[in-house]
Amino acid sequence: MPKASGMKFHYLHHDTVEQSLVPPVLNQWYTILDAYDVRLLQVRVQQTNTEAAAKDLEVRWTIDGVVYFCTFTPASGTNVHVYRTIAPSAGGTNGLWNSATGYLAHYYTDLRGQHVKIEFRITAALGTNQTLLGRVNYETLELT
Repeated sequence: MPKASGMKFHYLHHDTVEQSLVPPVLNQWYTILDAYDVRLLQVRVQQTNTEAAAKDLEVRWTIDGVVYFCTFTPASGTNVHVYRTIAPSAGGTNGLWNSATGYLAHYYTDLRGQHVKIEFRITAALGTNQTLLGRVNYETLELT
């Protein structure tokens, strides 16, 4: 543990935070996480509908004022892991990628921020019994 001025710092683990929407509102941003002094571990989203249709989703991360963004079209019931790539933010339109494979949020680089906000939304016409689910695992920096 690093020490500064005799104080110890450590990361405190938190349980998974979840945003489950039944049904979601089309084009409405939903916040999964909005926290301070965060180390981001994993972000996962999923959409389901009776027709088993793929739907357009968008995910937006804001870390210390820098916006990262990605758009994708997962099949119904598919868990999609979102992670930070090595690409620059490009004004909030890049920097994230997604995969059905379980990549950690910090696949390329450790993700720590003084203020971290994770949001998502559905942008395709809603299906029957449409659901939208987002989950985040994270830790916060604590002083002891």
